[in-house]
Amino acid sequence: MVMDGPTLRRVCRSPWARAAAVSLVVAVVITGMFGVVGAPIAATFQRALTHSLVITCLATWVLSRVMPGLRAASAAVRWAALIPILLGVSVAGTALSCGARTIIDGGHWLGLAACAISSLTVNALLTATIGIAMVLYEGQRDRLDALTLDLRTRQLEHERANTMALETRLATLEARLHPHFLFNTLNAISALIREDPEEAERTVERLAALLRFSLDATQRGLVPLGDELKIVVDYLEIERTRLGERLSYALKVAPALTGWLIPPLAIQTLVENCVKHAVAPRPEGGHIRVEASGRGDGLVIGVWDDGPGFSADAMTPGHGLDNLRGRLAARFGSAGTLGTAREDGGCLVTLTVPRLGTGGA
Repeated sequence: MVMDGPTLRRVCRSPWARAAAVSLVVAVVITGMFGVVGAPIAATFQRALTHSLVITCLATWVLSRVMPGLRAASAAVRWAALIPILLGVSVAGTALSCGARTIIDGGHWLGLAACAISSLTVNALLTATIGIAMVLYEGQRDRLDALTLDLRTRQLEHERANTMALETRLATLEARLHPHFLFNTLNAISALIREDPEEAERTVERLAALLRFSLDATQRGLVPLGDELKIVVDYLEIERTRLGERLSYALKVAPALTGWLIPPLAIQTLVENCVKHAVAPRPEGGHIRVEASGRGDGLVIGVWDDGPGFSADAMTPGHGLDNLRGRLAARFGSAGTLGTAREDGGCLVTLTVPRLGTGGA
């Protein structure tokens, strides 16, 4: 039977598996040593294996119960306690192994004393060697486990710090959007208060919805596309109170896509950019079109206007589209992109995000 990696590691970490392996190695070494002087190999190996197996297993059992209480002690205290313990293991192990050999060989119990006397010296040396090796091994393993735990703790702390830095960066980028968006909306409302109070009231209601969405979205991180589109409509209707018929727009998004999750205020940022640079500056105004489509595991959102357009290099650092591009990079890495192109005589800005799940629209 072939063991897989985890099973093999569990076997190797078992103290009894290590005891069996050490017993076999010791028996082979002793057989080789006595074989040089002409001792029978088979009989020598059997006796050596019996002694080493009994002593190693006994030492493993005793030390596994003694060592936990001695780990916190100093080296001098630990070895002062271990030396008599190992001597006792050698005496007990010799008696047990000689008794086992007597039973196996079918000998008389009177031979037990002779076996113990002849084997005690070698077994004491064997016990000391095995015991010291086991103590050193366990000490090294404890230090390795402590080092591994420390490295894992450091790794978790590093990952936690990276996560906090990412969230801070996202919050900072999003916070830059809110004042800019709010000021434009308040300017639109102030222009309506005297001219059309009822429309101003409706605009205030839209503003309240926008602020609620803005605050909630910052906490949620991602929002359904359908919720974002409602905010886009509220924003455009507010701007229409200022620009009138100069601003027209159309939304072409399939209902099946409205549950896809996107960064909050992402489309609103693109639409606001269109209003500021393609519609408001021109006496004839302009038209804005918002479209979305699913492509593989990604969502592609296009915001088009009939203005003169711009290149990606023209994005002002720290504002608008540059902030949005930074948010996409921080949230999605290379999977979130923002591109520009000329299309149908106007400018198309394309936002691509990976599919991370869906939420209620």
